[in-house]
Amino acid sequence: MKSKFALFAFLFIPVVGAAAPPILDLIDVPTAEVVDRYGYDASFRFYGGGGMLAKGTFGVFSRFNMGLGIDTEGFIGSGSADFNTPTIHARWRVFDGRRYWPAIAIGYDGQGAYYNDKEGEYRLPEKGVYIVGSGEILVPNLSLHAGVNKFGFQDDGLYGFAGLRYSFQDILGLRAEWDNVHHMEDSRVNAGVEVWVSPSFSVEFDFRDLLGPGYDRERMVRLAYSGGF
Repeated sequence: MKSKFALFAFLFIPVVGAAAPPILDLIDVPTAEVVDRYGYDASFRFYGGGGMLAKGTFGVFSRFNMGLGIDTEGFIGSGSADFNTPTIHARWRVFDGRRYWPAIAIGYDGQGAYYNDKEGEYRLPEKGVYIVGSGEILVPNLSLHAGVNKFGFQDDGLYGFAGLRYSFQDILGLRAEWDNVHHMEDSRVNAGVEVWVSPSFSVEFDFRDLLGPGYDRERMVRLAYSGGF
């Protein structure tokens, strides 16, 4: 039990306010946004079976981020916690975008969901290497994020993803995405809503695989903090 709280406390960094923190991910879909240099983003996602995924992202350079993910199954509950191998992620924003052109970023994320010890892989695979474009479309505050990814060298090709986000005056945000697009039966439609308690702290309620079988549908809560040094 002490180790669980120690993990949470280690990643709970005092927040320094930011007017408009970047949205690094929708739910499972990445965006082309990055944390500013010397900035950070820390998030805690609570998912099915009492699990918690903690991710920290740091602005190493002005357009380059690196971070660490720690996935703990059974974090909440009476049973023992199962700490999966920590993962790394990185993102480089190569183009800031123009009026009619999206911002573009390339990155790597080794974090999947529900690790299978016997198979040595995630049931919901990691993004791996990806390229993503992000930009505002149609109306103000509506953004589109889309790209392709490849998570292994033994699979059968590229996977696609796309998502939309609409924000209401930096107080409320709506998200919807289509992820893991390759074989239609394996793709997932996810959706969520975010509430900004302060300019640096948001609470998100997410729903994964809305069109999948009942046992695959998942409700999650995510707490996100951002700031800078």
